[in-house]
Amino acid sequence: MRLRKAADRTVSILGLGLFGVLTGFSLFLTSRFALSYEEIPRTTGDIFPMVLLICGCLTFVMYRISEWMLREEERQVRRVRILAGAVFCYALLLGVWWVGAADVVPAGDQASICTAAEQFRNGNFEMLTIDSYEKYLYIYPHQVGLTAVMEVVFRLFGDGNYMAFEYLNCLCAALTLYFGYRVTRCLTGEKRAWIYELFLSAACFPLLFYTTFVYGEMLSIMLSMLTIWLFLEYRKREQAWWMIGCAFSCAAACLVRNNCLILLIALVLVLLVTACGERKWKLLLSVLLLAAVYLGAKNAVQTMYEQRSGVELNAGAPKLLWVAMGMQKGEGAPGWSNGYILHNYWGASDFDNEAAQAMAVQDIKNSAKEFLHHPRYALWFYAEKFASQWNDPTYECFAMTHMDNDHRSAVAQKLYEGVPHRAMTWFMNQYQSLIYGGCFLWILYTFWKKKDLSRLILVITVFGGFLFHMIWEAKGRYILPYFVLMLPMAAGGLAEASVRMREWLKRHGRPPAKVKMQ
Repeated sequence: MRLRKAADRTVSILGLGLFGVLTGFSLFLTSRFALSYEEIPRTTGDIFPMVLLICGCLTFVMYRISEWMLREEERQVRRVRILAGAVFCYALLLGVWWVGAADVVPAGDQASICTAAEQFRNGNFEMLTIDSYEKYLYIYPHQVGLTAVMEVVFRLFGDGNYMAFEYLNCLCAALTLYFGYRVTRCLTGEKRAWIYELFLSAACFPLLFYTTFVYGEMLSIMLSMLTIWLFLEYRKREQAWWMIGCAFSCAAACLVRNNCLILLIALVLVLLVTACGERKWKLLLSVLLLAAVYLGAKNAVQTMYEQRSGVELNAGAPKLLWVAMGMQKGEGAPGWSNGYILHNYWGASDFDNEAAQAMAVQDIKNSAKEFLHHPRYALWFYAEKFASQWNDPTYECFAMTHMDNDHRSAVAQKLYEGVPHRAMTWFMNQYQSLIYGGCFLWILYTFWKKKDLSRLILVITVFGGFLFHMIWEAKGRYILPYFVLMLPMAAGGLAEASVRMREWLKRHGRPPAKVKMQ
């Protein structure tokens, strides 16, 4: 029990520190991209009183609506379920409309994945070899999982039909919001928090606008939220099939997007600490299940492609290259992509893995030495790297999807560059502060409460993402999954804050106005 309690306090303190900094940064600063959509974020100041006022107004609106929904106890659950269904349908329909209106064309990595999948469908596995023009999967073999998903989509809907994948993203967005609602129900029995979470989810426009992104984001985020829901249900009910579903959904998420390994590690840590702290050794079987399913699925996909192609998958560019690049300053913000990986692996080392790794180690040492000799520069570097990723309220949802086929609708075009674009980014900026602040309040309010360590799985995952992306290559898009995972926590924190404010007003003789909605 002492181990579990120590782990609880440690995670809560780290979470308070992270979300305290995030809230402070988001209240005073924001990161923006020029409408040319070059991947160069610029940090600018915010009007602190305005941001705080807007956050307060948004919370008040949710409070008033929740008061009406919770008026009659016998109708409360039914009303919440109707709202959950409405949010699901809204997300699905908005995503479908956006896919058609935005007319986004895959570019960069997206295009390479589509090309590889189409070639594989036709028996051409050149992309796995050094002889191909792009050498994409030779350099990045970890993308074969996503390529396999794309190949299935093309098999079902026709070669090159990337819009089918975008419509699949629409379903993923709607399911993500629903699973987030289920996670909230596992975290708290407070129905007001459920209502808040649904409204916050409906306003998560960065997620909804990413439906046109032909990559692993939407699918992996949906699978991650599903994994967390199944895990929380397992810890509550202790029924094995919940854990089996959790293991398979987590493995699928990791195959589609390697960064989901952070969630897998978080699950393993919670299970190990709980097993040791509470002497529940059967939980170790769950750890083995998570590892076995992931490794088995990874090896199955790799073996499938090796057998079909007759080509042994290359080890790819060493992961240390991303770490080295994350310690460098390029044209963009500190730690962002600067072409280092291709320059090193394709150019300087000529695909020699050991040589590339040795160069990466040397560059890491050089950067570390510079940081040690210039501590003020190191502080600026990592503060700017942190802000450029976590303080971008759009999470690059426009920058990553601005390429079109010249058939974009007028409304969609204005969302990329007109007054509606400025209004949307302004709202996202206030919304981001609301979410960060809500998470801080949730951890604060639950700090002394006795709880199962699994209830902190969201905090552990987000904190793991923070550590990873301070070391790894930086990019605002990489933070979106963690932001979506924050929604249940933010809902709990804001709901509790609303109730406490109401009680404070009552004690001081100023009860809130009664709701008159019919």
